[in-house]
Amino acid sequence: RLQASSALKNPLFAVFLSGSDAEKSEITFGSYKQEHMASDLFWVKVTGRTGYWEVKIDDIVIDGKRQELCTDCRVAVDTGTSQLAGPSRLVGQLRRTLNVEQDCSNFQQLPKLGFLVDGRELTLPPADYTDKIGSSCEVSLMDLDIPPPNGPLFVFGIPFLQRYYTVYDHANSRVGFALAKHAESAPE
Repeated sequence: RLQASSALKNPLFAVFLSGSDAEKSEITFGSYKQEHMASDLFWVKVTGRTGYWEVKIDDIVIDGKRQELCTDCRVAVDTGTSQLAGPSRLVGQLRRTLNVEQDCSNFQQLPKLGFLVDGRELTLPPADYTDKIGSSCEVSLMDLDIPPPNGPLFVFGIPFLQRYYTVYDHANSRVGFALAKHAESAPE
């Protein structure tokens, strides 16, 4: 309705999710804000027909090395999911490969986890894909088995959306990604 009434400058919206109390999360309608971006925005076509903002994943990357885990992998970019999620078979493989010790003893040695999207690696450092509470650690990847034809499907939830500023362009059926610029920390 907003688009039809010309209330929006452009038929898109952008999401900036804060990672701390030092700044506020923000949804912008009709445009996006450069001040929330620590890198250039790049666009990826929406591929799904499920109603999600869904894009194709070329592969999963660990410390820059392709894992050859994905054939026809897709991911929904979702502000309503509290973790990263994916097919249980692949999530199990990732848990074993990442090898996060429950007592956090290897936290400083953990690799970066990346997703290759349209030829670009979107990387998460260990702090983004683990839940670290005191001296206890676990991988923040949730099993989610969505059957065909809508699945299998990964979900980029809040940990991903705190790391990456996202722009959702309805008119051109695409999602834009840029490294988010946060108040307290320098981007990795």
